[in-house]
Amino acid sequence: MHRLLIENYIKQISKQDIKEFANKNNIQLSEKDQDILYHYLKNNWQDLLYGNSRSVFKELEEKLGTEKFNIFNNLYDFYFEKYHDFL
Repeated sequence: MHRLLIENYIKQISKQDIKEFANKNNIQLSEKDQDILYHYLKNNWQDLLYGNSRSVFKELEEKLGTEKFNIFNNLYDFYFEKYHDFL
């Protein structure tokens, strides 16, 4: 049930949502960064939540650079811990 709700939510996420989330967390993203995060979120959300997130994170770090990746990785850890029981 939760997985279906998450899947439906992910389908509705836009690049603008990613930009707003980043701005809310004081992260400046280029258009390219937004495209990368959008692509990875849309295509790898199941791995990020239920599977092998390490391989996805490794690719993201290469594409975003270590500094930006670390910021998003910390946010991922924070929210994953906070909402883990609902997954």
